[in-house]
Amino acid sequence: MRILLDKVGKHVVAVLLFLALVMAYFSPGVFEGKVISQSDNIKAAGMGGSQVDEYAKTAEEGEFSVWSDAMFSGMPYGPGYGNPAPELPSYSIIDGWLKKVGYTHAAMVFVGLVCFYLLMCIMGVNWWLAIAGAIAFAFASYNIIIIVAGHIVKAYVIAYMPVTLAGMILLFRRRYLWGAVIFLLGVAFSIANGHVQITYYLALLCFFIYLGYAIRLIREKSIGELGKVSAIMVGCVILAVLPNTQHLYSNWDLSQHSTRGPTELTTTTPAGEKISTGLDKDYAFHWSYGRMELLTLLVPNAYGGASIGTLGSDSELYKEMKANGAQVGQEIQTYTYWGDKMSTSGPVYFGALVCFLFVLGMFVIRNPMKWWLFAASVFFVFLALGRYFDLFNDVVFHHLPLYNKFRTVEMALVIPGLIFPVVAIWGLRELFAGNVGESVLKKGFLWALGLTGGICLILWLMPSLLLTFQSPMDVNIQNQFPDWYYTALLRDRASLTSADALRSLIFILLGAALLFWYWKAKDKKKTAVWVSAGIAVLMLADLWTVDRRYLNDGNYVKESPQESYKKRLADEEILKDTDQSYRVLGLNNPWEETTVSYFHHSLGGYHAVKLRRYQELIEHRLNGEYRNIIGALQKAQTIRDILPALASSPSLNMLNTRYIIYNPDQAPIRNPFAYGNAWFVDKVNIVANADEEIEALNTIDPQETAVVDKRFAKDLAGFIPEKDTTATIVLEKYRPNRLTYKTKASSEQLAVFSEIYYPGWKVTIDGKEATHFRADWILRAMLIPAGEHTVVFDFYPENYVIAANISSYSSFLILLLLIVAVGWSGWKYWRQQRSATTEIK
Repeated sequence: MRILLDKVGKHVVAVLLFLALVMAYFSPGVFEGKVISQSDNIKAAGMGGSQVDEYAKTAEEGEFSVWSDAMFSGMPYGPGYGNPAPELPSYSIIDGWLKKVGYTHAAMVFVGLVCFYLLMCIMGVNWWLAIAGAIAFAFASYNIIIIVAGHIVKAYVIAYMPVTLAGMILLFRRRYLWGAVIFLLGVAFSIANGHVQITYYLALLCFFIYLGYAIRLIREKSIGELGKVSAIMVGCVILAVLPNTQHLYSNWDLSQHSTRGPTELTTTTPAGEKISTGLDKDYAFHWSYGRMELLTLLVPNAYGGASIGTLGSDSELYKEMKANGAQVGQEIQTYTYWGDKMSTSGPVYFGALVCFLFVLGMFVIRNPMKWWLFAASVFFVFLALGRYFDLFNDVVFHHLPLYNKFRTVEMALVIPGLIFPVVAIWGLRELFAGNVGESVLKKGFLWALGLTGGICLILWLMPSLLLTFQSPMDVNIQNQFPDWYYTALLRDRASLTSADALRSLIFILLGAALLFWYWKAKDKKKTAVWVSAGIAVLMLADLWTVDRRYLNDGNYVKESPQESYKKRLADEEILKDTDQSYRVLGLNNPWEETTVSYFHHSLGGYHAVKLRRYQELIEHRLNGEYRNIIGALQKAQTIRDILPALASSPSLNMLNTRYIIYNPDQAPIRNPFAYGNAWFVDKVNIVANADEEIEALNTIDPQETAVVDKRFAKDLAGFIPEKDTTATIVLEKYRPNRLTYKTKASSEQLAVFSEIYYPGWKVTIDGKEATHFRADWILRAMLIPAGEHTVVFDFYPENYVIAANISSYSSFLILLLLIVAVGWSGWKYWRQQRSATTEIK
C-alpha cells in the first residue's frame, strides 16, 4: 500500500501544482468571480438562449425543442430545451470534474496540463520533465489567445488531444485494457467537446502515428498483433462515437443544408473554376498563416504580435508623436502587426526553448516514430499556410475527404503545437536515460543551437535581413497618417522583433547551459533532476510572460456575457408588441451581430454555419433590399420617405420583417408592408432548377405568386389556383417547436408560411398527417382544403430523437465499463500484493 501511495502521491502533487498555476494565472476569475470579456462567448449569449429559456419554463413534461427562431429567421440545432432521451449517469462526469476550476477560463489550461502530463507519464518521462512538457503544451500562446476570443470548445478539444495519443501508445505496447480505456476516453472527450475541425486534425495525426506503428509491426511480421490493436482501436472509436451520436447527427444534418454543404446553384464560375462542395475556398483560406510568419513559433513578436499593440515612451513612434505636438499618455496603441491577415489576436508561439529542444530531439531520438511525427508536423504546417502554399492546399482542399468543410486553416498549427513539446521532452528523456552517445549529443546540440539560436541572432542584430516590416494592409495607415508616423512605426516594428529575438535567444542559451551542465556533470542522475526542474521553470517563465501580453487582469470584467446585453429604447418599443411572432432587422451589420437576436426574432445573427439557402438569399436578395433601406434613410426627411423602399423589399416582407432598428436609442420603424405569418396565393410558378428559382424572386410578387421547384410539383398535382378574397389564415399559437394556425376558405388554397423550410418539420391538418413543400426559395408551403381547419407544424426530427437515445444509453454503458476496468485492475493489484506478502511470509 505504501508503494502505491508513493506512486500516486507524486501525481497528486503534480495535479495540485497545475491547479495552483491556473488559479494564479486566472486569479480574477477564480477568486473574484470576474469573467473574461470573450467576443465569441458574448455573441453566443445573444444567439437566442435568452428567448428559449422563457419557453423552457412553460414546457410540458417530455417536451423538447431544437429549433430557434432567434437568428436568420429560424435555424435548427441552436439554443433549445429538453431532451428526447432519458438523463442517465454518464462517463462525462470525469469531464465535469476537470472543468470545476473555471469552465470559461482556468479549466481549459488545467485540462491541457493534466492530459499532457498523463501522456508524458505513459511515455516514461521523469516527474519534472513531465511537468515541463505539460507547461510547454498547455501554456503555448495559441491556447491562451483562443480563451480570450471565447473559443471554448476548441480549447477543450485541444486540451484533450494528448489522451488519445497516450491510449495509442499503451495499445501498441500491448497494455490492452488501459490502452483501450484511455484511447476510448480521449476520442470520446474530443468528440463530446464539439469542435469537429480539431478532432479531424487529431484523426489525421493518429493516422500518421498508426502508419509508423503499422510499418514497424509489418516489418517484424507481427501481423496478428497489428490486427488485434487495429480491431481494439476501431471498437473504441465506435464506442466513443455512440455517446456523441446526438450532437454528431445534428452537426451532420445541419452541414447538409448549411454553407458547409454543396450549393444547388450553378457549380462553376463564369471563368470555369470549380466551386467547392463545402465552404468557398477563398473563405476557408482567408485565415492562413504566412510563410515567414512561421518565425513567430520561435520569436513571438517577429510579426508585431496582435493587430493593435502597445508601444512605450521609449518607442520611435511615441517620440515622433510627442515631437509633432500630439497628446500622448504613458504609452500608445498602434498597428504593430504587419502580416497579411486582416487582423489577429496574437501569434502562435511554441516557446523558444521548446523549439530548441525539438531540434535536439530530432537528433537524439533513435526511434523511427520521430520521422512520422516530423512528417505530421510538416504536413500540418503546409495546411496552415493555406493560400500561401496554394499548389499543395488546392489539391488537399478539393480531394481530402471532408477537409473543405472547415475554415481558418491556420488552426492546423495546433498539431505541431502538440508534437513539438512531445519530441522535445522525449529527446530529454533519451538523454537522461543514457541512451544518447556523446557524438550524437554534440551534433544535435550544435545543430539545435545553431539553427534556433542563429535565427534569433540574425533577427536581433539584423532584423531587416529577413523581414520587411511592411504589410499590404499598411496602405490604410499611409492614407490615414502622415509619413513620419509610418516611418517611425516601421522602425518600432523592427525593434519589437529585435527585442523578442534577443529574449528568445536568452532562453535558448539558458536551456543550452543547463544541458551543457548535464553533459559535463559526473553525477548525471542527480544533475538530471536539477536540469529537468530548470527546464520546467524556464518554459514556464518564457510562456507565462508572453501569454500575459494577451490575457491579463485587464481582460476581466464583472458583468457576465448575458449582462452585456441591455435593452435599448428600440428594444423596449418592439417588446410592447405582444403578437406571437414577427421579425426584426437591425441595420448595423445584421449578418454578423447578435444584439437583435438576444431580444427578438432576427433576420440576422452570427453563426459559422448558416443555412446555405438563407446565405444565398442574403447574397441575392436581402443585401440589396437592406442597402436600399439604408440609402432611403440617408435621404429621408420623414418616416414616410422610407415607405417606398419598404414596399419594394418583397424578400424582407415575405420574412415578416415588422420592425427595422436603425438606431438602438430611437424608436424602430414599423414596416406596414410585412406579409404576416402566412398568406394564400393564387398563382404558382413551377421552375426547373435552383438558378431559375432564385432568379424568379427578382420578378414575382410573393403575396400573389409562389415559386416552386419542379421536384415539389407532385405536391401540387391536380391543384387549380382559385382566388378567395374571404379566405383567412392566422397564427393562433406559437412555440419554437410548434406552430398552430387556423384557416378558413371556401375552396382549396395554396398557403405560404413565413417560416424557414427544413426537413424535420411535420405538419398535420385537424390532427391528420399532411405534406408541405418548399416555396419562394426558403419558405414552407402547403395545400389547405376548403372549410375551417387547424394546421399544426411540429419540429420533430425522428433521426435526432433516435440519436439522442443512443447517446444517453451508450454514455451510461461506457461509465459501467470504466467502473469494471477500475474494479478489475484494483482486484488484480490486490491479488498481486497479497501473493507478494504470502511469499515473504
